[in-house]
Amino acid sequence: MGRLGDAGHESIYASTWEILTPYIAEFLGTFIITVTFLSNYDDSADTYFSKYSTGFMIIAVVCATKHITGANLNPSVTIALGLSGRLRPRAAFCLCLTQVLAAIAAAFLLSACGVANNISLGPLAGHSWTQLAITETVYASMLCFVYLNCASSKRNNPKSDQNGFVGLCYGLCYVASSNAARGICDIVSNSAIAVALVITNGHRHALLSTGLSYVCYDVIAAVVGVGAYRVVRPSESRLAESLPTSEVSVSNESAQMASEFLGAFFIILTQVLGASSETNSDLGPRAWATGSVVIVMVCSLQTVSGAHFNPAVTLAVRASGRSTADNVPVENDAEFRIGIFYCLAHILAGIAAATMGLIMTGGQTNGSDIAETTTSQAFISELAITFFLCYVVLATSVTSPVAQAQSKQNNICGIAYGSIVLSNTLAVGNISGALMNPAAVVAFVFLGVLDTQASLLPYFFYHGAAGVLAAAAFLTTHAQLYVKDAHDADDKLHMGS
Repeated sequence: MGRLGDAGHESIYASTWEILTPYIAEFLGTFIITVTFLSNYDDSADTYFSKYSTGFMIIAVVCATKHITGANLNPSVTIALGLSGRLRPRAAFCLCLTQVLAAIAAAFLLSACGVANNISLGPLAGHSWTQLAITETVYASMLCFVYLNCASSKRNNPKSDQNGFVGLCYGLCYVASSNAARGICDIVSNSAIAVALVITNGHRHALLSTGLSYVCYDVIAAVVGVGAYRVVRPSESRLAESLPTSEVSVSNESAQMASEFLGAFFIILTQVLGASSETNSDLGPRAWATGSVVIVMVCSLQTVSGAHFNPAVTLAVRASGRSTADNVPVENDAEFRIGIFYCLAHILAGIAAATMGLIMTGGQTNGSDIAETTTSQAFISELAITFFLCYVVLATSVTSPVAQAQSKQNNICGIAYGSIVLSNTLAVGNISGALMNPAAVVAFVFLGVLDTQASLLPYFFYHGAAGVLAAAAFLTTHAQLYVKDAHDADDKLHMGS
């Protein structure tokens, strides 16, 4: 990012422009995103596709400007970078000012053109401002958390080998949150756009309080996102560098558990919110929301804990004898102990997500519409799709990158994980609910969405069986990995003797 901080690259422009070009790029990027957002939320726009339009515009703009400025495009993200020590205070202030001015310019331009004069944001009928505040804060904090993990983490995005998913995850955060919250409120997740809402012509007085409220929620979210980032990546803080190695090791194990908890929490919460507002004829929003949040969580946390987020996946990984965190064979009993704690973290995350979902929706759920839980077809469907899910995770997460590849970053595991979730949800969501996760089953039982608690054991059985079968299939199709592991172990033994 030139002289702005550690989150991006050096500017590609001449030294005369080195200081100005990041701010110009940031202005243009924020301007484009604000125009897209405001145009999509005009009352005359098609709100069904507006979420995808804004989300994919964010992906395009981030990919186009990240090498120049780091592509913050959001004061909340910039504040999070400053609080995490990845951006100097002066640079953070200048970036925030640039973003706000860009959003204001976009709002004035649209107002002058007679576009976006009929925007009305706020809680939907049957919901309160408190529920909106919680929803906006939770998902804006997720955005800041994801950006920090994908863009500013020295392990997940080293300068010498940058990953390729920062822009994708940034945009998919909006796709996930806006689709998940569609039955509660409209998600903004960008305090610059919130400022633009304040000066938009139509519904001026109503949008004044609305815009200021969104600004407050998004700034609070930046602080929450930084706190969560510090919890899952304590080894990247300056304090960790002064700690003894043993303390850092214990801290890293705690970070792994926190990573699994937070990832599973956001995924199951999104699944719960998507199901609470869907109809059986329209699985698209829940599928896109859940698939998108899986992609961003896996990309964010795969280098911390392996990004299981699902007891069935943990079982499959342990049964395969490999590790998703380091792409190496399991050689000690500690992995079994960690696997147990992973599963506990997932279950606790499911309960926490269900509780948060009840608060956000005010207890409004679709009853037993999520699935036909008493039929054999539902359980067979869960067995099949969970098998597909676990096998895809194993095939993309526990295998090492190609030896000849220029990059050693795993840029496909998150996309593969999220894609199979999206596809499975669309395929059998009306049959079994497409839960694919024992922790999600616990959440839906807690909500009373599944018929009875008797559905727990059948779902658990089929999910567990799917994990074991996936491990067996992986071993069969990837036997060369185990042969190589055996040869490597023999070489180490001979070298030691």
